[in-house]
Amino acid sequence: MKKISKLYVSLSILILSVSSLNAQSIPDSIMTKINNFRGFYETLGKTYPVHADVKVDETTIAGVKSFWFNKNLLPQKKITIYLHGGVYTYGSINAYRSMLTHLSASLNTSIVYVEYSLSPEHPYPTANNEVLNVYRELTKNYPNHKISIIGDSAGGGLAVYLVNDAQKANLPMPSSLALISPWIDLKCDNESYTTKQSVDPILKKDFLYSHALMYAADKIKEADPSEIKFKKFLPVFLLVGTDEVLNDDSKNFYSYIKPIQQKAKFKEFVGQKHVWLFSHIDSKESVQAMSDIKEFISAN
Repeated sequence: MKKISKLYVSLSILILSVSSLNAQSIPDSIMTKINNFRGFYETLGKTYPVHADVKVDETTIAGVKSFWFNKNLLPQKKITIYLHGGVYTYGSINAYRSMLTHLSASLNTSIVYVEYSLSPEHPYPTANNEVLNVYRELTKNYPNHKISIIGDSAGGGLAVYLVNDAQKANLPMPSSLALISPWIDLKCDNESYTTKQSVDPILKKDFLYSHALMYAADKIKEADPSEIKFKKFLPVFLLVGTDEVLNDDSKNFYSYIKPIQQKAKFKEFVGQKHVWLFSHIDSKESVQAMSDIKEFISAN
């Protein structure tokens, strides 16, 4: 954990030094650091083995590389779309394969992992548009299937943004969202960015904000899921650790959504860090989280 935190701090300092530049003009030296960190991020997804009973198939959906987990379960007429974290800059199938095999086995459903394009090479709104296009294609190809969304960290923000985009496009809504440690406030203004820093060994405010700038530059307000005003929303389950700087992102979004969606649910996991399932899939808290998500998705 300390090694990860030091790498985050080092990288955020470098990125903040060029954050005023257009994403396409990031110096080669910074891109080298980013690519090196992408390689390191992939190693984090190998802390435990894949679930041996889950088959993974690569595919392309709406022009976006994606992966099916347990596609053989499609006759159940249920699909879960998974949107990964990584501050819009990191994350790949190599990082998430193990976790998603276990999640798919636990949920007993087909999961589609979306390999959306990363910043800074592909800044906002590229990832948002790709996620919307994948969702539109799945609703078209599987019209009688119940589609739910799970997102962690930045993927949680993408999931919230997808709801808004799907509403504007008059698409059928997902049945529910489950958001694990979601990063919803790109401005990084919530109190927990400071009050929880002493107990969060993974994320730092500067690291998050530097990547928000790299992702959205001068369009942060437009790209920020916390700035979206909803008149209606779907059932959403927010899961967050007590020991993470993103704690208030979940609390505040829950407080905002609950009055317009009575099926909204919020749960804190005591002592847990950012996206704890990613690090320890067999822990009591991870097993409980997967069970809670399964129950919520099944009920909605």
